[in-house]
Amino acid sequence: MSSEIDTYFEQLRSHLHLAPGNEDDVVRELRTHVEDRMAEMDSAGLSERQALHVLLTRLDRPRVLARQFQEAYLQPSWNDGVIAAAAFLLVSALYATHLWSEPLAVVSVAAVIVLVTLYGLWQGRPMWFYPWAGLALTLLSICGYFAFVLLDRSAGLVAGGGVDTVSMLGLAGAALYFPLALFILGSCILVASRRDWLDASLMLSPSAPAVVWLVVLHQNGGLRDVGTSVAAADTALAASFLVMAGAVAMFVRVRTRTLKLATMIGTAAIVLVTLSSIYDAELSMAGLTARGILLLGFLLSPAILQTVLARPLSHHAGE
Repeated sequence: MSSEIDTYFEQLRSHLHLAPGNEDDVVRELRTHVEDRMAEMDSAGLSERQALHVLLTRLDRPRVLARQFQEAYLQPSWNDGVIAAAAFLLVSALYATHLWSEPLAVVSVAAVIVLVTLYGLWQGRPMWFYPWAGLALTLLSICGYFAFVLLDRSAGLVAGGGVDTVSMLGLAGAALYFPLALFILGSCILVASRRDWLDASLMLSPSAPAVVWLVVLHQNGGLRDVGTSVAAADTALAASFLVMAGAVAMFVRVRTRTLKLATMIGTAAIVLVTLSSIYDAELSMAGLTARGILLLGFLLSPAILQTVLARPLSHHAGE
C-alpha cells in the first residue's frame, strides 16, 4: 500500500490513545476498508494515484478520525458535558444580566467563544465543540444584523440622492457580507454533516433563538433606541439558553442516537414555547405549530444533507 496511506495510519494511531487491543482493531478494520475501496476503484478504471487521491479526500484528518473512534469506544466524560454546557451558560448569563448592551462584555464573550471554538477545532472537534461552534456561527447573524442596518441606511441615503463615497462603500460592503456569511455557514454545516448530521444539528441549535431575539430587538428600535422594552425578551432568551445548557450536557453524555435526537427535539419544543410566550403571546395554536414545523425542519436539515452526501464511494470515483 502507498507510503502516504502508511503515514496516515501511523498518525492515526498516534492520536487514538485507546487500549492496545482496540487500537489494533481500529487500524486493522480501517485498513481493510481502504483496501476494499481501492479494489473497487481499480475495477472502475481509476489509476492507483487517482484512487489514492479520492480516498485521502474522503478520509478525515487523523486527529479528527481518532476523536471519532474515541467517542465510539469511550463514554464521554462529565467534563465533556460541562464544557459543552458552559457555552450556553455563558450566553445565558450575558442576557440574564443584560450585559449584551455593554460593548466590552460582548467583545469579551465573543472572544472567549471564538478562542474555545478554535481550540476545539484543533483538538479534532470533540463532542463539546459543537455548542461553541454554534455560538460562533451566531456571531455571523449578529454581524448580519449590523450589515442589514447599514445596508438599509445606505440604500436610503442613495435613494434620497445623498450619494457619496462613504454611503456607496457602506452599501457595497453590507451587500457583499451576506453571500460571504452564507458561504461560511454552508461550509461549516457541510463539514459537520459529513461527520454526523446530529453534530451539525447541535451546532445549529443556538441560531434560531438568537435570530428571533435580533428581530425583537429591531422591532423595539434597534441598539440605539432600545430600552427596558426588551427586558422580558432578555429573560426569556437567558432561560432558553439555560435549558439548552442542561440539554446539551445530556446530549453529550447519552450514547444512543435515539436519546440524542429526543433530547434535541424536546429542548427545541421547550425553547419554542418559551420564546413564543414572551415574543408573541397572542400566537394561535396553528401559528405555533407552523413555527414548530419550520424549526424542526431547520434542525433536521443536516440529516437531508448527509443523505445527499452519503453516496457510494464507487459512484464518486466514477465521476
